[in-house]
Amino acid sequence: MARYNKCFVYCLIISSLYAVARTQYVYIPNATAIIKDELFLHNTSLSNKTMRDCTWRPVNEKTVCPDPDVKYILYTNKVNREVIDITVTDWLRQSSWDSEKEDVLVVHGYAGGDDTLPIAVLRDAYISNGSYNIWMLDWGPISQPPCYTAAVHNMKAIAKCTADLLTDLRQQGLRTEKLTCIGHSLGSHICGLISRYVHFRMHRIIALDPARPLIPAASRLNSGDASAVQVIHTNAGHYGEAGRSGHVDFCINGGKIQPYCENAGFDEQLCSHVWAVCYMAESLNPQMAKRAEPCSRRCPTGPRPGHRIGIPVMMGQFTPLATTGSYCMYDKNPPFCPLEPGAPGDKRCCLKPIKTSTVASGRRRGH
Repeated sequence: MARYNKCFVYCLIISSLYAVARTQYVYIPNATAIIKDELFLHNTSLSNKTMRDCTWRPVNEKTVCPDPDVKYILYTNKVNREVIDITVTDWLRQSSWDSEKEDVLVVHGYAGGDDTLPIAVLRDAYISNGSYNIWMLDWGPISQPPCYTAAVHNMKAIAKCTADLLTDLRQQGLRTEKLTCIGHSLGSHICGLISRYVHFRMHRIIALDPARPLIPAASRLNSGDASAVQVIHTNAGHYGEAGRSGHVDFCINGGKIQPYCENAGFDEQLCSHVWAVCYMAESLNPQMAKRAEPCSRRCPTGPRPGHRIGIPVMMGQFTPLATTGSYCMYDKNPPFCPLEPGAPGDKRCCLKPIKTSTVASGRRRGH
């Protein structure tokens, strides 16, 4: 009984922290809000749920698919937004899906949704790139505060239904051998769980600071979940997993606390956890993409360690699929934050207002 009470209190604390500090689930209709403002500077929640309102989905043979609280949205350009109608057997052919483009499945974390920050930054970065079919998995209605424990439990049901969808789309022509699943926080583990419900090999998973609190061992992402599993650590050991989870693990600024979050005026742990999304968005832009160098087996602690001998690799979207081991990258500035108005990036990833110079003041502001 004591152990149960301890777990209940811990779950309540985790849920409360997210409910107060992480307003990630705020709907952003014009997608211009800054992550810092939307996530951390509000003390109220649009969710009026209590612990009694938490939804617990049955798993395995009792899982009901399609789930009425889960949506799948396809984006092929800046104009088209199509919600998948799972009841239509040849939906893919009738959609704007482009067989010549690479397919990317994006999965948000706790308290998220299709039109929420920070995941909307990554979605928009892929849309702006123009080379991808972007599939958004929106399981927001059953992942809202204060229901963190229920959200962890629901990951399996979400993965099962998503696996069923991918199987159907594969029969309609989707090239799953080139599909990349990108997840943030709990979404990282959902990408891994999907692989356990499909009858084909997942191509690639990119995990953005996969969640640590209360994740059962059987649900954790691991390197066996896809042909290539890439993990980006920004808050290892707190909100994010501490150990190696993929074929290649990237440790950003030691992987634990990001330097630009230390004096940002809000929870430095949550800030570090969330900004993993901006690193991934940044990797799509050749002018901003970063290289990492080989380092120790785990994310290093203490002062910056010396790098091991090896060839630096691109981090994020263009990491070579055969890359293995641990890599470290150091950068004191917030990723994907434009240096000036009109510069590459997304101002929603900035922690401070963009400085306007005399030369730049006449330019059109970006994003």
